[in-house]
Amino acid sequence: MIAPPGATARTPDGALGGGPIARQSVSAADLVKTRSRFFGADNVDQTTGAVRRDRAILSWFGVSNFAFAIRGHVLLLDAWVPRGTHSRYVPTTPEELAQLKPELIVIGHTHFDHAADAVPIALASGATLVGTAEHCDALTKRSPALPPRCISAIPPGAGPGGKAELDLVRGVKLTAVKNLHSAATNVAGDGSFHVPVTPPPSTTTLEHPPTSEDLVHILGRLPDDEGGSVLYRFETGDLSLVWNDSAGPLSDRAAPLLSMLRELRPVDVHVGAIQGFNQATNGMRDPVDYIEALAPETFVPMHHDDWAVGITTKGEHYREPFYNELNNEIPAADRPQVRFITDPDDYVRPEALSFPVKLDPPKLTRSCDARGRLRVSVKGDSADVRRADFTLPGVKKRRDRVAPFARSFPAGALKAARGKRLRAELRGFDGARVLLKRGFPRCKRTR
Repeated sequence: MIAPPGATARTPDGALGGGPIARQSVSAADLVKTRSRFFGADNVDQTTGAVRRDRAILSWFGVSNFAFAIRGHVLLLDAWVPRGTHSRYVPTTPEELAQLKPELIVIGHTHFDHAADAVPIALASGATLVGTAEHCDALTKRSPALPPRCISAIPPGAGPGGKAELDLVRGVKLTAVKNLHSAATNVAGDGSFHVPVTPPPSTTTLEHPPTSEDLVHILGRLPDDEGGSVLYRFETGDLSLVWNDSAGPLSDRAAPLLSMLRELRPVDVHVGAIQGFNQATNGMRDPVDYIEALAPETFVPMHHDDWAVGITTKGEHYREPFYNELNNEIPAADRPQVRFITDPDDYVRPEALSFPVKLDPPKLTRSCDARGRLRVSVKGDSADVRRADFTLPGVKKRRDRVAPFARSFPAGALKAARGKRLRAELRGFDGARVLLKRGFPRCKRTR
C-alpha cells in the first residue's frame, strides 16, 4: 500500500487545545485528502472520497483510538488525540478527525484518554455517538450547544456481560458487550505468578514539551468518569473484529464474562488493550485472558503507548513482557499472529493494520413458479443496494426498494422476450451502479 503524496510522520502544528471545533462543510478535495492519509490513497476513490468496501482498515492515533473503515463506512473507535503532558507527538488533530466525516464515534469508556474529543468531533462532523446509557448522559452534559445524537447500546446499570446486537452500520453486524475496566487486584489467588510489568520512564516530554493549551485541556478532562466499559465485535463478509479499549481482571471479578467472550468466536482480528492498572501485580495476565477466551487469528496490542508521561512509557517497552506472558500461558498451536504497533512509528499509518474482506457479490437468480411466471431476485450480499430495477425486453420495468430484492414477470411476457437477456440494475446507497445480466428459462404452467 502506498502512502498518499505529502503524508509525513508529523503534522507541522500538532494537536493543540481542547476547545470546540467549528462545524463546516468538508469539500470533496479535503475529504479525499484526509481519508487518503488515514486509509491509504489506493483505498480511497480520488474523486468522491469513498473508501473501498473489501478492506477493513484501522489507522491508530494513540491509546485505543482508531479511525476505522469497514465496508466503506468510516467510524472512530474512541476519540481523543493524546496531548497534555506532551504536545505534537501524535500526527493529527481533532479538526482533522472531524474532516474524515465519520458516521459513528464508538466509545469503549469515557475516561479522558478515550473520549475527551468525542463531543467536539461529533458536533463538527455530525457523527453519532455510541456507548452505554451512562456514556450518553455524560457526553450530552459536556456539549456546549445542542448535543450530538447518542445511542445507548447498553442500558443503565448493566453488569459485566450485558449484551446487545446493534443495527447501526449497513452490512455490518455489531455486537456490544458490557466489559470490565482495568483494575488493580492482589496477586492471582489461584497460586499462579505473573511477572509484574514496570516499564522504564521515557523522554517524550523532553522531545515534545507540552504547550499551555494542551495542559489546560488535560487538566479540564482528568475528572472524567468511566461510565462503564464496552467491548465491541464487528462482522462483515468473512471478517470478524473485536475491539476492547480496556482489559479488566476478569478471572478475579467477572469470571462468567470469560465464558461469554468465548461465545463471540470466531474472531479473525482482536484489537485489545494491554496496559492497565493490574500490570504492577499481575503483569500481562488480564489481556492474555481475553486472548485465550476470544481465540483470535490475529491480535493487535494497543493502549500501550506514551500518552501520559509520568505513568506511561513508549510502547516498545511492552513488547517483551507481552510476548513472555503470551508464550507462557497459551500453547503455540493456539497463539494468534501478533501485529505489534509502536508509537510513534505506527501512528496514522494505514498499511500497518489493513485486513481483506471477502464479500459475496450480488447475483441475479431466476426460477419459474407453478403458474408459469418468472421470479427474479438478487442473492448474495446486497446490503449496499438501495434499489433494484429488473428489466425484460418489451416488458415494463419492475422496481424493488426493499431487500430481499425480487419481482415476478407474467408468463405471457416471456414468449415475446425469448432470446433476450434479463437485466437487473442495482443502485447503491452511494450512487454506484451494478448491472447484472442473465438468460432466463422457459417457464411452463403446472397447474
